[in-house]
Amino acid sequence: MNREMLRENRVHGHPMYPVSIYPNIEQLSGNRILDCHWHDEMEFIIVRKGKAIFQLDTAYYNVQEGQALFVNSGQLHAGILDGEAPCVFSAVVFKPEMLASPDFDVIQEKYIRPLLDQSFQPHPVIQGEQAWEKDILGAIDRMLNDNEKQSPVFELSTKANLYAIFAQIYAHAIPLSTNRQQAAGNPDKVDKLKIVLNFIHEHYAEPLKLKELAGIAGISEGHFCRFFKQLTQKSPVEYINYYRILKASRLLESSRMKIVDIAMETGFDNLSYFITVFKQWKGCTPSTYRKPFSDKAAVILTEPAPHPMNE
Repeated sequence: MNREMLRENRVHGHPMYPVSIYPNIEQLSGNRILDCHWHDEMEFIIVRKGKAIFQLDTAYYNVQEGQALFVNSGQLHAGILDGEAPCVFSAVVFKPEMLASPDFDVIQEKYIRPLLDQSFQPHPVIQGEQAWEKDILGAIDRMLNDNEKQSPVFELSTKANLYAIFAQIYAHAIPLSTNRQQAAGNPDKVDKLKIVLNFIHEHYAEPLKLKELAGIAGISEGHFCRFFKQLTQKSPVEYINYYRILKASRLLESSRMKIVDIAMETGFDNLSYFITVFKQWKGCTPSTYRKPFSDKAAVILTEPAPHPMNE
Protein backbone atom coordinates (compact mmCIF):
# COMPACT_ATOMS: atom_id res chain seq x y z
CA MET A 1 0.00 0.00 0.00
CA ASN A 2 1.05 3.60 -0.57
CA ARG A 3 2.40 4.78 2.76
CA GLU A 4 3.46 8.31 1.85
CA MET A 5 0.19 10.08 2.52
CA LEU A 6 -1.94 9.93 5.63
CA ARG A 7 -4.90 10.25 3.29
CA GLU A 8 -4.00 8.15 0.31
CA ASN A 9 -4.18 9.67 -3.13
CA ARG A 10 -3.67 6.28 -4.74
CA VAL A 11 -6.48 5.07 -6.95
CA HIS A 12 -7.42 1.53 -5.95
CA GLY A 13 -8.47 -0.41 -9.02
CA HIS A 14 -10.17 1.70 -11.69
CA PRO A 15 -13.57 3.46 -11.95
CA MET A 16 -15.27 0.45 -13.53
CA TYR A 17 -13.84 -1.94 -10.94
CA PRO A 18 -12.64 -0.10 -7.80
CA VAL A 19 -10.90 -3.04 -6.15
CA SER A 20 -7.21 -3.63 -5.44
CA ILE A 21 -5.45 -6.55 -3.79
CA TYR A 22 -2.10 -6.53 -2.00
CA PRO A 23 -0.88 -10.10 -1.40
CA ASN A 24 1.88 -10.96 1.06
CA ILE A 25 3.06 -7.52 2.20
CA GLU A 26 6.04 -7.74 4.54
CA GLN A 27 6.53 -5.41 7.48
CA LEU A 28 8.29 -2.09 7.12
CA SER A 29 11.60 -1.30 8.83
CA GLY A 30 11.77 -1.89 12.57
CA ASN A 31 8.50 -2.91 14.18
CA ARG A 32 6.21 -0.98 11.82
CA ILE A 33 3.60 -2.96 9.90
CA LEU A 34 1.55 -0.11 8.47
CA ASP A 35 2.06 3.64 8.80
CA CYS A 36 -0.84 5.74 10.09
CA HIS A 37 -3.11 6.71 7.18
CA TRP A 38 -6.72 6.68 6.00
CA HIS A 39 -8.67 6.40 2.77
CA ASP A 40 -12.26 6.48 1.59
CA GLU A 41 -12.17 2.79 0.65
CA MET A 42 -13.03 -0.11 2.92
CA GLU A 43 -10.38 -2.75 3.55
CA PHE A 44 -9.93 -6.29 4.78
CA ILE A 45 -6.46 -7.14 6.14
CA ILE A 46 -5.59 -10.79 6.78
CA VAL A 47 -2.42 -11.69 8.71
CA ARG A 48 -0.49 -14.50 7.02
CA LYS A 49 2.47 -14.80 9.38
CA GLY A 50 3.26 -13.46 12.83
CA LYS A 51 0.99 -11.12 14.75
CA ALA A 52 0.41 -7.40 14.95
CA ILE A 53 -1.29 -4.66 16.92
CA PHE A 54 -3.47 -2.54 14.67
CA GLN A 55 -4.76 0.92 15.51
CA LEU A 56 -8.22 1.93 14.28
CA ASP A 57 -8.88 5.58 15.13
CA THR A 58 -8.24 5.65 18.90
CA ALA A 59 -8.56 1.90 19.63
CA TYR A 60 -6.02 -0.94 19.39
CA TYR A 61 -6.56 -4.57 18.37
CA ASN A 62 -4.35 -7.66 18.46
CA VAL A 63 -4.53 -9.65 15.23
CA GLN A 64 -2.78 -13.02 14.97
CA GLU A 65 -1.81 -15.28 12.10
CA GLY A 66 -4.92 -16.51 10.30
CA GLN A 67 -7.10 -13.67 11.60
CA ALA A 68 -8.43 -10.66 9.69
CA LEU A 69 -9.26 -7.01 10.35
CA PHE A 70 -12.03 -4.90 8.83
CA VAL A 71 -11.13 -1.23 8.25
CA ASN A 72 -14.12 0.96 7.55
CA SER A 73 -14.17 3.90 5.16
CA GLY A 74 -12.40 6.94 6.61
CA GLN A 75 -10.85 5.18 9.60
CA LEU A 76 -7.32 6.08 10.63
CA HIS A 77 -5.33 2.86 10.77
CA ALA A 78 -1.78 1.78 11.50
CA GLY A 79 0.01 -1.35 12.64
CA ILE A 80 3.05 -2.38 14.66
CA LEU A 81 4.71 -5.75 15.16
CA ASP A 82 3.58 -7.77 18.17
CA GLY A 83 6.51 -9.93 19.25
CA GLU A 84 9.77 -10.89 17.58
CA ALA A 85 8.51 -12.94 14.62
CA PRO A 86 8.19 -11.14 11.25
CA CYS A 87 4.71 -10.24 10.06
CA VAL A 88 3.26 -10.75 6.59
CA PHE A 89 -0.26 -9.71 5.63
CA SER A 90 -2.54 -9.44 2.59
CA ALA A 91 -5.22 -6.84 1.90
CA VAL A 92 -8.31 -6.28 -0.21
CA VAL A 93 -9.16 -2.60 -0.69
CA PHE A 94 -12.43 -1.56 -2.34
CA LYS A 95 -14.72 1.42 -2.66
CA PRO A 96 -18.10 1.16 -0.90
CA GLU A 97 -19.64 1.83 -4.30
CA MET A 98 -18.90 -1.83 -5.07
CA LEU A 99 -21.82 -2.61 -2.75
CA ALA A 100 -24.14 0.00 -4.25
CA SER A 101 -27.38 -0.66 -6.12
CA PRO A 102 -28.68 1.42 -9.04
CA ASP A 103 -31.49 2.65 -6.80
CA PHE A 104 -31.64 3.34 -3.08
CA ASP A 105 -33.16 0.08 -1.92
CA VAL A 106 -33.53 -1.89 1.29
CA ILE A 107 -29.93 -3.14 0.98
CA GLN A 108 -28.62 0.41 1.01
CA GLU A 109 -30.93 1.52 3.79
CA LYS A 110 -30.54 -1.43 6.19
CA TYR A 111 -26.96 -2.51 5.62
CA ILE A 112 -24.70 -0.24 3.55
CA ARG A 113 -25.66 3.17 4.96
CA PRO A 114 -25.21 2.09 8.63
CA LEU A 115 -21.69 0.88 7.78
CA LEU A 116 -20.77 4.15 6.06
CA ASP A 117 -22.13 6.45 8.76
CA GLN A 118 -20.81 3.99 11.38
CA SER A 119 -24.13 3.77 13.18
CA PHE A 120 -23.42 0.05 12.93
CA GLN A 121 -19.87 -0.80 13.93
CA PRO A 122 -19.04 -4.50 13.98
CA HIS A 123 -16.08 -5.65 15.99
CA PRO A 124 -13.25 -5.33 13.44
CA VAL A 125 -11.29 -8.49 14.29
CA ILE A 126 -12.40 -11.68 12.54
CA GLN A 127 -10.83 -14.42 14.65
CA GLY A 128 -11.84 -17.50 12.71
CA GLU A 129 -13.10 -19.36 15.77
CA GLN A 130 -16.76 -19.59 14.74
CA ALA A 131 -18.03 -21.17 11.53
CA TRP A 132 -19.30 -17.83 10.21
CA GLU A 133 -15.88 -16.25 10.84
CA LYS A 134 -14.22 -19.07 8.90
CA ASP A 135 -16.64 -18.36 6.05
CA ILE A 136 -15.50 -14.72 6.02
CA LEU A 137 -11.82 -15.67 6.02
CA GLY A 138 -12.49 -18.08 3.17
CA ALA A 139 -14.26 -15.35 1.18
CA ILE A 140 -11.31 -12.97 1.68
CA ASP A 141 -8.92 -15.67 0.45
CA ARG A 142 -11.10 -16.33 -2.59
CA MET A 143 -11.09 -12.63 -3.50
CA LEU A 144 -7.33 -12.46 -3.20
CA ASN A 145 -6.79 -15.61 -5.27
CA ASP A 146 -9.39 -14.77 -7.93
CA ASN A 147 -8.06 -11.24 -8.44
CA GLU A 148 -4.43 -12.29 -8.44
CA LYS A 149 -5.05 -15.00 -11.03
CA GLN A 150 -7.64 -12.96 -12.94
CA SER A 151 -9.90 -16.00 -12.79
CA PRO A 152 -12.98 -16.13 -15.05
CA VAL A 153 -15.71 -13.77 -13.80
CA PHE A 154 -13.42 -12.63 -10.94
CA GLU A 155 -15.15 -9.23 -10.84
CA LEU A 156 -18.54 -10.84 -10.32
CA SER A 157 -17.25 -13.34 -7.76
CA THR A 158 -15.54 -10.51 -5.83
CA LYS A 159 -18.79 -8.60 -5.52
CA ALA A 160 -20.59 -11.79 -4.50
CA ASN A 161 -17.97 -12.52 -1.84
CA LEU A 162 -18.23 -8.97 -0.44
CA TYR A 163 -22.00 -9.32 -0.07
CA ALA A 164 -21.53 -12.75 1.53
CA ILE A 165 -19.02 -11.30 4.02
CA PHE A 166 -21.29 -8.45 5.12
CA ALA A 167 -24.27 -10.79 5.34
CA GLN A 168 -22.29 -12.90 7.82
CA ILE A 169 -21.16 -9.80 9.72
CA TYR A 170 -24.71 -8.49 10.10
CA ALA A 171 -26.08 -11.90 11.00
CA HIS A 172 -23.50 -12.80 13.64
CA ALA A 173 -21.14 -9.98 14.63
CA ILE A 174 -21.43 -8.22 17.97
CA PRO A 175 -21.77 -4.46 17.42
CA LEU A 176 -18.71 -2.58 18.66
CA SER A 177 -20.78 -0.40 20.97
CA THR A 178 -21.55 -3.46 23.12
CA ASN A 179 -18.02 -4.86 23.09
CA ARG A 180 -16.22 -4.22 26.37
CA GLN A 181 -12.77 -4.38 24.85
CA GLN A 182 -13.39 -1.24 22.78
CA ALA A 183 -11.68 1.84 24.15
CA ALA A 184 -13.89 4.90 24.08
CA GLY A 185 -13.04 6.74 20.87
CA ASN A 186 -13.31 10.42 20.15
CA PRO A 187 -14.44 11.10 16.56
CA ASP A 188 -13.80 14.82 17.00
CA LYS A 189 -10.19 14.10 17.96
CA VAL A 190 -9.69 11.89 14.91
CA ASP A 191 -11.19 14.52 12.60
CA LYS A 192 -8.86 17.16 14.04
CA LEU A 193 -5.87 14.90 13.44
CA LYS A 194 -6.89 14.35 9.82
CA ILE A 195 -7.08 18.12 9.25
CA VAL A 196 -3.65 18.70 10.83
CA LEU A 197 -1.99 15.87 8.93
CA ASN A 198 -3.44 16.99 5.63
CA PHE A 199 -2.08 20.48 6.37
CA ILE A 200 1.38 18.99 7.02
CA HIS A 201 1.20 17.06 3.75
CA GLU A 202 0.35 20.21 1.81
CA HIS A 203 2.91 22.47 3.53
CA TYR A 204 5.75 20.10 4.51
CA ALA A 205 8.26 22.10 2.43
CA GLU A 206 7.52 25.24 4.48
CA PRO A 207 8.52 26.09 8.07
CA LEU A 208 5.94 24.48 10.39
CA LYS A 209 5.48 25.53 14.01
CA LEU A 210 3.73 23.68 16.81
CA LYS A 211 1.72 26.79 17.66
CA GLU A 212 0.38 26.91 14.12
CA LEU A 213 -0.57 23.21 14.08
CA ALA A 214 -2.18 23.39 17.51
CA GLY A 215 -4.17 26.40 16.33
CA ILE A 216 -5.49 24.42 13.36
CA ALA A 217 -6.64 21.74 15.81
CA GLY A 218 -8.10 24.39 18.10
CA ILE A 219 -6.32 23.17 21.23
CA SER A 220 -3.32 24.14 23.36
CA GLU A 221 0.20 23.15 22.29
CA GLY A 222 0.62 20.77 25.23
CA HIS A 223 -2.68 19.01 24.60
CA PHE A 224 -1.96 18.91 20.87
CA CYS A 225 1.42 17.19 21.34
CA ARG A 226 -0.10 14.57 23.65
CA PHE A 227 -3.04 13.67 21.45
CA PHE A 228 -0.92 13.73 18.26
CA LYS A 229 1.54 11.20 19.68
CA GLN A 230 -1.29 9.09 21.09
CA LEU A 231 -2.78 8.62 17.62
CA THR A 232 0.32 8.53 15.37
CA GLN A 233 2.93 7.10 17.78
CA LYS A 234 5.16 10.04 16.78
CA SER A 235 5.60 13.54 18.14
CA PRO A 236 4.60 16.35 15.72
CA VAL A 237 8.27 17.10 15.00
CA GLU A 238 9.04 13.41 14.43
CA TYR A 239 6.10 13.08 12.06
CA ILE A 240 7.03 16.21 10.07
CA ASN A 241 10.62 14.98 9.69
CA TYR A 242 9.38 11.49 8.84
CA TYR A 243 7.10 12.81 6.11
CA ARG A 244 9.82 15.07 4.71
CA ILE A 245 12.20 12.11 4.54
CA LEU A 246 9.60 10.06 2.67
CA LYS A 247 9.34 12.85 0.10
CA ALA A 248 13.13 13.17 -0.07
CA SER A 249 13.44 9.40 -0.59
CA ARG A 250 11.14 9.54 -3.61
CA LEU A 251 13.26 12.33 -5.12
CA LEU A 252 16.45 10.37 -4.48
CA GLU A 253 14.93 7.36 -6.21
CA SER A 254 13.52 9.14 -9.24
CA SER A 255 15.55 12.31 -9.91
CA ARG A 256 19.11 13.50 -10.41
CA MET A 257 18.69 16.54 -8.18
CA LYS A 258 21.62 17.41 -5.95
CA ILE A 259 21.22 16.21 -2.39
CA VAL A 260 21.41 19.74 -1.04
CA ASP A 261 18.61 20.78 -3.41
CA ILE A 262 16.49 17.82 -2.30
CA ALA A 263 17.03 18.88 1.31
CA MET A 264 15.80 22.40 0.56
CA GLU A 265 12.93 21.10 -1.59
CA THR A 266 11.59 18.99 1.26
CA GLY A 267 11.71 21.60 4.03
CA PHE A 268 15.23 21.23 5.47
CA ASP A 269 17.24 24.46 5.54
CA ASN A 270 20.41 22.74 6.78
CA LEU A 271 22.16 19.95 4.84
CA SER A 272 23.88 18.51 7.89
CA TYR A 273 20.59 18.25 9.79
CA PHE A 274 18.93 16.68 6.73
CA ILE A 275 21.60 13.97 6.58
CA THR A 276 21.30 13.32 10.33
CA VAL A 277 17.51 12.98 10.17
CA PHE A 278 17.69 10.86 7.02
CA LYS A 279 20.04 8.41 8.75
CA GLN A 280 17.67 8.23 11.72
CA TRP A 281 14.74 7.14 9.53
CA LYS A 282 16.49 5.22 6.75
CA GLY A 283 19.59 3.88 8.49
CA CYS A 284 21.98 5.27 5.88
CA THR A 285 23.03 8.55 4.27
CA PRO A 286 21.08 10.02 1.32
CA SER A 287 23.95 9.26 -1.08
CA THR A 288 24.09 5.61 0.05
CA TYR A 289 20.31 5.32 -0.26
CA ARG A 290 20.41 6.72 -3.81
CA LYS A 291 23.18 4.44 -5.10
CA PRO A 292 21.14 1.32 -6.03
CA PHE A 293 18.61 3.47 -7.88
CA SER A 294 21.41 5.24 -9.75
CA ASP A 295 23.05 1.91 -10.61
CA LYS A 296 19.76 0.54 -11.91
CA ALA A 297 19.22 3.61 -14.09
CA ALA A 298 22.77 3.28 -15.46
CA VAL A 299 22.17 -0.36 -16.42
CA ILE A 300 18.96 0.55 -18.22
CA LEU A 301 20.71 3.34 -20.12
CA THR A 302 23.58 1.09 -21.25
CA GLU A 303 21.45 -1.87 -22.32
CA PRO A 304 20.76 -2.04 -26.08
CA ALA A 305 17.24 -1.15 -27.09
CA PRO A 306 15.11 -4.22 -27.91
CA HIS A 307 14.29 -4.89 -31.53
CA PRO A 308 10.73 -3.82 -32.33
CA MET A 309 9.88 -7.37 -33.37
CA ASN A 310 11.02 -8.69 -29.96
CA GLU A 311 9.03 -6.28 -27.83
